[in-house]
Amino acid sequence: MKPTNENRTDLKKAVLSLLWSHCGGIIVALIFCVGMSPLMFGNGLWISTPIVLLVYSLPVYRTMWEIGHADLNRANFGHITLNRWRGVQIGLLAMIPFFLIGLFFLLSKAGLFPNFVVLYKFLNAELWPVINLIQISMYLPDYNWLQTIAVALLIHLIPVAVAEFAYQLGSRDFSIKQKLIYKEKKEGPKPRS
Repeated sequence: MKPTNENRTDLKKAVLSLLWSHCGGIIVALIFCVGMSPLMFGNGLWISTPIVLLVYSLPVYRTMWEIGHADLNRANFGHITLNRWRGVQIGLLAMIPFFLIGLFFLLSKAGLFPNFVVLYKFLNAELWPVINLIQISMYLPDYNWLQTIAVALLIHLIPVAVAEFAYQLGSRDFSIKQKLIYKEKKEGPKPRS
């Protein structure tokens, strides 16, 4: 199926929607990071990391689940062919500004930009505890090159993974919320007539 203007517009809307959700998730994660600041060091990181990742993931999950579910409906009516990797595609496109920030982080390690570890952690608040697990220092010279590369590039795979996971569930019409709230009723024996 050739990409049409409608498909490009739909992709652009999905990418912008995910980008806004990602930014909203960062703001929520930042609030949690500041509120849990005593847990952002040492053994407290094992508590703060899953909590921050969970609260960040909620807006991203909801957006991508809805996109996946809408794609499932359009595929069921023959308007599109369902692409199972569309969540990764949308996630990677939405993360382009943050990949660029990661590139600046690498260039900063090379001495081309001033140290901006604190700003980097604020801009990537959803990953702040993960960054602290890799290297807790606020000074870039304390990071070795492997840590710098991990923080700058590999760390952005978490938002893309959340986007793909949510898209997959939405495109399969599987809702975690419904499974948690509603129990399936077991069919008992049928009454005799």
